[in-house]
Amino acid sequence: MKMFSRTSTSFLLAIALAAGCGGKKQDGAAADPTASGSAGSAVASGSAAPAPAPAPAPAPAPAPAPPDLTADHVVVLGHHNPAKANDPVMLSIQKWKVVKADFDPAKIEGGTAELELDLTSLSSGMAKRDAHVTGPDLLDVAKFATADVKIDNVKKTADKAYSADATVSLRGIAKKLPVTFDVLDTTADSIKIKGKASFNRFDFTIGKKDDGVPIADDQEIEIQLTLKKT
Repeated sequence: MKMFSRTSTSFLLAIALAAGCGGKKQDGAAADPTASGSAGSAVASGSAAPAPAPAPAPAPAPAPAPPDLTADHVVVLGHHNPAKANDPVMLSIQKWKVVKADFDPAKIEGGTAELELDLTSLSSGMAKRDAHVTGPDLLDVAKFATADVKIDNVKKTADKAYSADATVSLRGIAKKLPVTFDVLDTTADSIKIKGKASFNRFDFTIGKKDDGVPIADDQEIEIQLTLKKT
C-alpha cells in the first residue's frame, strides 16, 4: 500500500506539472496574435502618409462695377480698329474734380469751368487692359498722371443745348476741341450737364502710327457733371 500510495502521488504530481506547462503554452499562444497584430500596426503606421490635397486656387478679385451713367461720371468711350462687337469699351476715370466754375445758371452763355482728371484712376474692369492703356506705350500715367480741361466760349444752340470749346492739356500737349452738351437740371447756384467730345489720340501722342495696336485713331469722352458756382 505504501508503494501504491507513493506511485499515485508521483503520478498525480506529474499530471499537475504537465497541466501547468500546458497553461503557459496556451498563454503564450494567446499572446502571439496580439504581438503579430502590434507588428502589423507598426508597419501600417510606418507607411507613407497620403499626399495632402492641393490648396484651392484663390478666387479672382471681383471686377469693378461699371460706372453708373445716371450719376456724375467721366468716361472714355474706347473704339477698336477693326471695330469689335462690344465697342465702345467704357474706361471710367473714377477720380476727378471741378477746380473752378464761373457762370450764371439762368444764363449759361459766357460761362467757364475747369476740371482736373486723375488718369491713374482709369478702370475698364479688366486689369490687363488697364495696365496697357495706362502704361508707357499709351497714356504713360507714371509721367503724365492728370489731364486738365478748360471750358469756355459757351453758346446756346437750342433749348437746353449748347456748344463750347474745351482746351485739353494731356501728356504735355494742349489741344482745343469742340464740345456739345445739354443742361439736364438747374438750381439757383448749379447746373447739371451732360456732353461729349471726340479726339484723335495721335494729337496727344497716345501711341504711334502703325504700331499694330488695335485701337482706333478717333476716340470719345463723355462727361456728366454737376457744376456749382465757385
